[in-house]
Order: sequence, then structure tokens, then C-alpha cells
Amino acid sequence: MNRWRYRITIYTPADVLGELPKPVDQVPPQIFCDDEGTCYFDAAPNPLTGAVERLLNRDGAEGWELVQLAFRPDQIIGFWKQSVED
Repeated sequence: MNRWRYRITIYTPADVLGELPKPVDQVPPQIFCDDEGTCYFDAAPNPLTGAVERLLNRDGAEGWELVQLAFRPDQIIGFWKQSVED
């Protein structure tokens, strides 16, 4: 039977900006989230969406499976699980 271990990560705007390959010359399209946790992306392409993907892929490359993301003002919270060998 598989057992799991869990991890919670908190990403800040600085974490996302750190994943940009180069500084953004203009204000990119925004990610909007309502109080219910529903998020919307406006016009694409958006360099910030790629930065978020790279941030999440970094944890995924370590063998963590993303269970859920929660969006808060100035934070993205990731809930992860990883299988533990018996």
C-alpha cells in the first residue's frame, strides 16, 4: 500500500519574477482571482504564466505531485504529495 508525505509551498511575486528569463519591459497581462478561488488569465501570451509553470515544474521534477493550488493576495500556495516506499 502506498503511503504519502505532503509538502506545502508558498510562492510570492518575487518567486514568480525570479523565473522570468528576462525582465518584462511593460506590464504584462494579469491573473485575476476572485474570493472563491476562481482565477482568470487575460490576453495571452503572458510571460508570467510561463514563469509560474517553471516554478511548479521545479517542484514536480523533484518527484512531488501537485494536489491543489490556492491563490491569495500576493501568494500562490501549493499543496503537494509524494509517494513513500514501504
